[in-house]
Order: sequence, then structure tokens, then C-alpha cells
Amino acid sequence: MRVFPRASRSRLRLTAVALVGLAAAGVGYAIITAPPTYAQSATIVFALPKSDSSAYAYGRFVTSAITSGEAMSQALLSPQVMRGIRLAGGTASVDLELVNLFNQEHPDYGVPLATLTTASLNSGTAHRTFLIAKRRLSSLLAARQAAAGAKTRDRLSAQFIADTGPVAVKGSLKRALAGLGVLALAAVTGLWQLIDVRR
Repeated sequence: MRVFPRASRSRLRLTAVALVGLAAAGVGYAIITAPPTYAQSATIVFALPKSDSSAYAYGRFVTSAITSGEAMSQALLSPQVMRGIRLAGGTASVDLELVNLFNQEHPDYGVPLATLTTASLNSGTAHRTFLIAKRRLSSLLAARQAAAGAKTRDRLSAQFIADTGPVAVKGSLKRALAGLGVLALAAVTGLWQLIDVRR
């Protein structure tokens, strides 16, 4: 293994610190100046049929409503439907997730609720895609029930509540820069030890 003279090791250390510092500064600048992402979301309530307003309606229809929510999540995010959304002008990312009452490892989809979210670097694109996806979801739900022979008055409906509108979403700058600092320190330490491995 090559042994560096003391003066050479000092120069190499300074060079390593300078290179890591420049790289960290470049990445930090990119993080600070990165444009925000705009997201729009709303909670979807798969509402019970209007034909039954009895006290027992929820118990009778809740399982069907949750099952319909699962089916709509798969249908809306299918390649065919997503292609249609894009052709209609919805170029933002689209996500539809059932509301999970527990965690990812042991999910509990016990309520007929879901969250529709679109995201883009452009607020107008996020909003336009949201409206397209919203209409598409409602039409998919109606079409599926019609194909199954359900009468209009007996069909579930998708009601959108708590619509956020397009909102700027930016990650935690402090956490990102702190993580960058830790990585830079680890890089300097590793290079320092490599240079000083033999005196």
C-alpha cells in the first residue's frame, strides 16, 4: 500500500475537504432552489343509496361501499384509464388510496372513504388533472353499477369533501440540509481515514 509523506497527506486532506464541500454546496443549492410541488386532494365518501334512509342502511351497504372503493382505486389507476386521463389533458400524477385506519403492515380499510390526490410542478396542471380524475371516477362508479343492473336510486355515489385546491408542498428544508451535512461529514471522515491509513 502506498505511504503518503506528511506534507502530501495534508494536501490530500485539504483537497478532499474542499471537494466534499463543493459537492455539498452544489447539492444544497439545488435543494434550496428546487421549485415546490403543487398537490390537490380531497376525501371521497362512497355514499349510501338515496333510496334507503333507514337506521340500518349503513350496516346493509357499508361492505358494498368499501368494496366499491377498492374496485374504483384499481380501476382509476389502471393503465387504460390513466391513458384516458392524460389524453383529456390531465398530465399530473394521480393517486387514489382507501383511508387506512391502522398501518401499512396491517391495513384496516373499515370505512367507505378514500383520498384522491394529484401532484405536479404546475398548480394549474394539478388542478386540471384533479377535475378530470374526479369526473372519471364518478363515471366509472356509475358505469360499474349500471353494468351490474343496479337501479339509479339504489346506486352508491362518490361525494368529494375537504377539497384542498392546489397547495404548494415542499419537503422539510432543515431535515434535507441536516441529512446532507451528515453525509458530507461521513464522506470527509472516510476520505480522511483512507489518506491516513498508514503514516
